[in-house]
Amino acid sequence: MATTSASILRAWAAAALLAAAPSAQDPAARSAPPPDPYTRGEPAAMAAAGYVSFGPFPFGYRHGSGDVVALLGNEPLVWIETAHFRIGCALSPLRLRGDREWLDHVKAELKQLKTRLPTVKTNPRELDPWLRAHLIAQRCEALYAEVCEHLGVTDATFPSGPDQLGRFDASTYEGAGPYLGLEHKFAVLLLQRTASLARYTRAYQGVETMEPKRHYDPGSAMTFAVAEETTNGLLKDDFALHTHLVYNLASNLYNGYRGYHHELPPWLLGGLAHWHARRVCPRFPAYERQAGDTDHETRDFWKWDERAQGLMRNKAFEPLTALLARTDLTQFGMEQHIQAWAFVDFLMATRKAATMKFLRGMKDPFHALRSEPTQAEVSERAAALFPQAFALDPAGLEDVWRAHLLSGRRK
Repeated sequence: MATTSASILRAWAAAALLAAAPSAQDPAARSAPPPDPYTRGEPAAMAAAGYVSFGPFPFGYRHGSGDVVALLGNEPLVWIETAHFRIGCALSPLRLRGDREWLDHVKAELKQLKTRLPTVKTNPRELDPWLRAHLIAQRCEALYAEVCEHLGVTDATFPSGPDQLGRFDASTYEGAGPYLGLEHKFAVLLLQRTASLARYTRAYQGVETMEPKRHYDPGSAMTFAVAEETTNGLLKDDFALHTHLVYNLASNLYNGYRGYHHELPPWLLGGLAHWHARRVCPRFPAYERQAGDTDHETRDFWKWDERAQGLMRNKAFEPLTALLARTDLTQFGMEQHIQAWAFVDFLMATRKAATMKFLRGMKDPFHALRSEPTQAEVSERAAALFPQAFALDPAGLEDVWRAHLLSGRRK
């Protein structure tokens, strides 16, 4: 799944124009959808749940929630705006039965959701579309809080807008807005049909795809869009959907930290995304999918703890210097995905503060935001920051990691 990041220079003068609002003919503005049965749209209940709005609201580059409804009229979309996300959700109803691990997982989520939405049942027969949307909102905000904890930031860390930036200093710059440094909330669109995803991406993202899609336009929302039918219907499984959601949102959150002006190194971005996603459920690995690529999903290759040890023991991993030098996450093979995850898993268990120091340093703006960095400049910075953050060069840290991995320790 490719990430669109073309033309990511900031456009201060144009930002207000690029922030989309629902059009005058917005159907969502003319006729409100049926109220959410769990809050009934009551302001006090919505506030207790942590919700700002059920729409209409701006969603992406020059379009709002109502424009999406007009484009995808056969998708039963409901909309939720939380503190940090704007979510369009058309997920199918789902019977609460089947896999015991998933049932325990969802019932724990419902118990947590009930603390904010008292009308929610913790053991319903079915997850109806609104209930699934509420669970998605909870999952998004839970991940946001977890990422903030790892980064050592709060909402107060970030400016409320460009007028509060003050004198520019790359090392203290926190971005141009309140959402991890972005001006607009993160956007999530969960559809039923791949045909709908293709229509949406063609209309608003400049490329037609039926694959899961992360996208960003300057001055607009950082978006993740996906359909249940993607990956041969794999994402109709709620556990798979949850892990893929976390994988892609983690990518957007870390890339959006302090503003999205260049990509993080692929080993770090992919490794962190896998690290978060596998903590939900390891059975459904997510990948940077290309059109028609189903090979990853057809392999019984999810037991990465065992595979990583075997690959390390048999010297099947490439040298760490080679992994660190890779510049395109879409070109990672299975072994590179496992290697990136295993290395980041080691770092987060033993050197989390150093990892976050490295990540923050990689997010220092280049050229005072006057021009984009070249890939060579990004790679040169990574090479210089690595020994500063970890107090070892890649070869030295690889030796420590190898001993750690082969010992079977996870902490």
